[in-house]
Amino acid sequence: MNETLINQIGEQLKAARLEKQLSLDDIQEITKIQRRYLSAIEENNLSVLPGDFYVRAFIRQYALAVGLHPDELLGETKPISMSRTSDLSRAHRDNDGIVRAGIDNTPTARSRLANSMPTIGLGLLILVALIVIWFVLTHIGTNSQQTSNGGNISVSTSEVSKSSSKSSASKSSASSSSEESSTLDLGTPETNTSLQTTIYNLSNENTKKHTVVITAKNTGTSVKVNDASSNILLNETLASGSKTVEIPSGTTAFNLQFSNVNNASVTVDGQNVEVSGATTSFWNVLFNLNK
Repeated sequence: MNETLINQIGEQLKAARLEKQLSLDDIQEITKIQRRYLSAIEENNLSVLPGDFYVRAFIRQYALAVGLHPDELLGETKPISMSRTSDLSRAHRDNDGIVRAGIDNTPTARSRLANSMPTIGLGLLILVALIVIWFVLTHIGTNSQQTSNGGNISVSTSEVSKSSSKSSASKSSASSSSEESSTLDLGTPETNTSLQTTIYNLSNENTKKHTVVITAKNTGTSVKVNDASSNILLNETLASGSKTVEIPSGTTAFNLQFSNVNNASVTVDGQNVEVSGATTSFWNVLFNLNK
């Protein structure tokens, strides 16, 4: 996050607090965020805070406590990695109607394909001829062998049945073993009360996709889901019902941020997640997938 912008945000938060005649102790009581973190935000001393995610989370809670809109306050703080170029000087419209940037090489690709069609056709004809020759020679050899043996061929149906049974049993066992190994083991979470966070440390789960289902209860909850690169996967207020978020493979960590956390239940890959912090309206659930 840009330090100049954080400095401006800290000044705005402090000015709003003083205007409402509130002390840092008052803000700590309202947000449940430690006073030293609040002071660090006002003074732009980011090294005190545990990470970029908590800077954003704490600023949101501070802003709500002093009557400022957190989205307007943080509206210009998207990571650089999320920006996109606006240079459309080389844009073109493809035949599918979609506008794309860059040099349009479609005609050249098509002309190359047209030029190679005779070669492709000849190759296919040769392949078909070879298959026909192989088929004829194979069946002639089989028929000759049957004739020389008097045409008597016996097959033990019991052996075939036993072999099929063993094969089916092996496949069933392998399938059961695969299903068991694919079940997500959440283990025992850690709870950091000062950071208002429940932490799940999982090993080698970053190579898989994961499905998160958030269900709102009672009067509903506000939930925000983002990955380790601060890409926002969900940011909604759920009055009722459930919301599904797909976590793509390759993600090293993702975080669920709740307001009114006691009105939410969560599952990851069908496993119930322990969401602590029911005594406060704000809580995080952090999943480290490659610990």
